[in-house]
Amino acid sequence: MTRGPGGGVLRGAVLAGLSALLAAAGHAAGGGTVPDLAVLVPVLPLLAWTFTGAAGRCKSLVGTVAVLSAGQFVLHSAIELQHPSHTGSSMLTMHAVATVVTALALRNADRGAAALTAALRRVLPRRLVPPPADRPLPTLAVPGPAVPARLGRAFFVAHALRGPPVAC
Repeated sequence: MTRGPGGGVLRGAVLAGLSALLAAAGHAAGGGTVPDLAVLVPVLPLLAWTFTGAAGRCKSLVGTVAVLSAGQFVLHSAIELQHPSHTGSSMLTMHAVATVVTALALRNADRGAAALTAALRRVLPRRLVPPPADRPLPTLAVPGPAVPARLGRAFFVAHALRGPPVAC
């Protein structure tokens, strides 16, 4: 996984959130329960951030899956600490699916981010760089201190209220 300028933190946060969400969903789908969210919301993304960050440094797919499997085990254990439930084959299967989905997301994060950015650019056209100035910018004439204030206001209002000719 290559790192672009400034994209590492956002990508890491998204992958950590995805990993934590998949761990909780896999745990619930495997027959367990998801305990109090007040504890899970700060703890799971921090743990997931650690393991997705470590897995992102692995060069091989096997290393990535191994680190993410350890991460799913730690996330499963963190969930189990709050609300113990039986761990069966369906729980193991769901955590394995969560590991594979996280590994695919991690391995294809750069291409996915580029595709998402391209899709958003097509839907939301936006100029990030202002166009170059091809004429002087309009300026507001401010009367000098020698012009009385009443006369200056009259000149300003008269210029502002001027419209097109009547015959147009």
